[in-house]
Amino acid sequence: MDALEVQEETGLDFASLNHGCMHACGHDGHTAILLATAKILKKHESELDRRVYLVFQPAEETAEGARFMLKTGVLDSVKRIYGIHIFNGIPSGKISLEAGPRMAATNWLAVHLYGRSGHAGKPHEGIDTAVAVSSMVMNFQSIISRNLNPLDPAVLTIGKVEAGTARNVIAGEAKIEGTARTFSRQAQEMIEHRVKEIAKAHEQMYGVDVSVDFQQSSHGALINDPGVVEDVMEKAGEVFDPSEFTHVEAMMLGEDFANYLEEMDGCFAFIGGGDHPANHHGKFDFDEKALISGVRLMLTFVIV
Repeated sequence: MDALEVQEETGLDFASLNHGCMHACGHDGHTAILLATAKILKKHESELDRRVYLVFQPAEETAEGARFMLKTGVLDSVKRIYGIHIFNGIPSGKISLEAGPRMAATNWLAVHLYGRSGHAGKPHEGIDTAVAVSSMVMNFQSIISRNLNPLDPAVLTIGKVEAGTARNVIAGEAKIEGTARTFSRQAQEMIEHRVKEIAKAHEQMYGVDVSVDFQQSSHGALINDPGVVEDVMEKAGEVFDPSEFTHVEAMMLGEDFANYLEEMDGCFAFIGGGDHPANHHGKFDFDEKALISGVRLMLTFVIV
């Protein structure tokens, strides 16, 4: 199952043996949960009145696994699908299963700027992409605050900026990379439109040439069906104490389980990993109470 290009720093006995890679997002825990669920279901197979498929979350970190599974056709007969994810920062073993938008679509963008390098002491002879890219990053910040409905949540983050080669050379090229996280198609389209519009305007403002690569998310926002959540919570009342559930705000993180929910009914739950370093951190670990809660919830899904 998925690992990440993160150097593990946990010092645990079961730390990754592959340098520069680790299970930093709980996917090994998800696998353990589903294997335990499979073992229990197999033991009680004769008591089941339905066929249960177990999907071991392939290639979620690249957002390609769910679409691949759908293309194989193995899930064509499935009526409902359920999923879970362990997240640190949620109390250990607590469950959040709530209707509506829960995780965002993840769009990616890259902008290249081309100018003319030259001596830092003769800026008038060059076309400085460092100045242009600085302006572009700042102007992008107005998209969320001034172009989108404030009741339609979205995030636009520029996470990488590159410009120039030396401190005394005008930067002839620059590049920025970022991500836009959205819950609606309207927000996604508006952000893409404005990114391209603002980037193009910088050609006239600074004399640079600009190219924009905006990659729309391979999955939509993850939206839990209210009816399915109600069905699960009704059955969960027979298995869990109400105190074992908690409210967690929707996240601007991505999850390709959304691809399944575009094709069939279902829902997705968060399970608390406790007070440990966040997912994707080099010291990521979680309280193993989360595994027990995960198995109990998976078995509850089966009997809904």
